[in-house]
Amino acid sequence: MTGLPITGKVDKKTVAKMKSPRCGFQDVLRPSQRPGEINTNPKDVQLKPLSNVFKWPNNQVTWKVMGYTRQLGGASQRRSFINAFKKWSDVANINIREVGGGDADILIDYKRRDHYDGSPFDGRGRTLAHAFFPGSHDISGDTHFDDDEQWTLGTKEGTNLEIVAAHEFGHALGLGHSSNSKALMAPYYQGYDPDYKLLYDDIYRMTSLYGGRAATRPTSLPRVTTRRPRVTTRRPRVTTKRPSTKPSICDLKFDSLFMNGDDRRIYAFRYRKIYRFESDQNGIERSFTKVSRKVLTPRVPINTGAAVVDRYRRLYVFKGSKLFRYTRFRLDAGFPKRITIPFFQNVDAALEYNNVIYVFKDDKFSIWHENYSRSPPSGYPKPISSYWKGIPNNVEAALNINDGYTYFFKGTKYFKYNNRYQRTEYRKDKAPAWLGCGRAVPK
Repeated sequence: MTGLPITGKVDKKTVAKMKSPRCGFQDVLRPSQRPGEINTNPKDVQLKPLSNVFKWPNNQVTWKVMGYTRQLGGASQRRSFINAFKKWSDVANINIREVGGGDADILIDYKRRDHYDGSPFDGRGRTLAHAFFPGSHDISGDTHFDDDEQWTLGTKEGTNLEIVAAHEFGHALGLGHSSNSKALMAPYYQGYDPDYKLLYDDIYRMTSLYGGRAATRPTSLPRVTTRRPRVTTRRPRVTTKRPSTKPSICDLKFDSLFMNGDDRRIYAFRYRKIYRFESDQNGIERSFTKVSRKVLTPRVPINTGAAVVDRYRRLYVFKGSKLFRYTRFRLDAGFPKRITIPFFQNVDAALEYNNVIYVFKDDKFSIWHENYSRSPPSGYPKPISSYWKGIPNNVEAALNINDGYTYFFKGTKYFKYNNRYQRTEYRKDKAPAWLGCGRAVPK
């Protein structure tokens, strides 16, 4: 949880970390605990890591402030809480709203010392705040700030209220602490950062609970008045020419891959053709290979940049500065559309994971949504190397098939990425595992 190397010794770094301000939420939770309760009885046994097991039903959450600290104005505190909740609602499919009267799921208050919830505060320093998991108990979701702390806004002095609130609200929505020492959900306060953001680890775990931000269907085709796309920064694609000789299926490269939401079969685009994998995913179904426009009607681009299926089983195909969307392989009304954000033009690959779509381009990646029209979401794009450990730049295709892994393809190789442990398991030749060539091997 601390990011410190395991040495077996209490060295200076360990002592400094032990003295650092931190969240009052425990890093481990006993299996006997009920949702929303923190049990400090040391006689309980069998500690296990905290996991994402609690969430609010129907993705609806209400909150209310029960009391403010006198150190800051009430309006500025309320604005900080709104901003902190927005960090999570911007990425997760959860509706968070403030209520003025009556009860609320998350009650926010300032407390001192022992305030009779089983987790007393300790005065200034060390424990800054704590929150309780979602659940059906009266205290479930409640968030308390230690009023003995020096709460500030917009300065490095004291403790920043908004950053701590965003962390505690992560708990109140169902997240435990992160083992990534740089994540917002790391247990230790990392100081004031005016441009603080959620890391991939934070986003991944919250969307695992609630799904990605819900898609909204526009009622009319938006008017496009955007600047000309930058095409000079894009490396030339050398795969656009028709091969002079018919290549072997074992030499097949992928322009893009996707898993169809209706038949749960994997499909691959290559130049003008579309291929379908066998139902056991071991090799190409030779009898299916067709010209793309005979499968996706009435039109489909050649040399696709990326393809991905969303939570509504809609297929998105990226081609240069155009976006195509299909339902049951038929082009939806109003498409293709112009892609207005330069980063999302000429992308290399796309994939869906936990209802969130990610696109990859050169050495970076970003969360993507059809309704983004001005810029990528805050903090994106990010370097691929910072979050997808072991995955190369300029990948050619990517695919998530809900088996716990994400697969990236480049040239004759594929990379198997472990979603849970966020690491690349291995790089192997693509042909035996995916194209059914030679001796079949497990993926």
